[in-house]
Amino acid sequence: MQTTLLIYVVIWVLIVVPLVGFNVKRTYVKRYPDKPKIRWGYCAFLAGLALLLSLFLFGAYQVTVSSRYELAAERCIDIHAEYLAGKIDYDEYMDRARACRTPEADTTDFDKELSSENGTATSGIRFQISSWIIPKYYQDDDAFPKTDVIDANNPVYVLYLMDDHSKQTYYTLRMIKESDGWKIDYQAPATEEQIKAAKSALPSQVNGQWFTVG
Repeated sequence: MQTTLLIYVVIWVLIVVPLVGFNVKRTYVKRYPDKPKIRWGYCAFLAGLALLLSLFLFGAYQVTVSSRYELAAERCIDIHAEYLAGKIDYDEYMDRARACRTPEADTTDFDKELSSENGTATSGIRFQISSWIIPKYYQDDDAFPKTDVIDANNPVYVLYLMDDHSKQTYYTLRMIKESDGWKIDYQAPATEEQIKAAKSALPSQVNGQWFTVG
């Protein structure tokens, strides 16, 4: 998600900054021997155009984040990592996590485990996210909970590995795509069977991408 945000910031800089910079001279009129006069109408137009472009890019960023399962997963897992790192307390975690979940999400076991962990302010919490496991791979696998399939790519299962430098723990997410983007409707510690079933989807701990919090 940080990479996506950086890309949109770069796009904003490449579009909006030149737009303003190249038009600064047009914001005032200089007629000798009178003093330069500011063209307030043009200034308002330029500011409005810059604002519209900024809002458009912000909206595009929000759509990108919500429409990509991996970005939605990263955003939600990042909240988990912040809690483990002691950056937020349990109540704040729950408030923020609700935005990532469906109203009927089955997260009881996960929430119980989390409430007993108490964020320990460990620095450098990191995590990895698997690629998605689509219905054709999990439908006939007893390792995953029975799931009502919507289409060929929805819902999907995702495993993630949380590493706090004292232990590594795998968790399972089931993500469903709704009208407002991907949401979690199941979250729990991963079983050995699930880890084994998802082996081909898991990134390498040596060469795979890690996300760090703290």
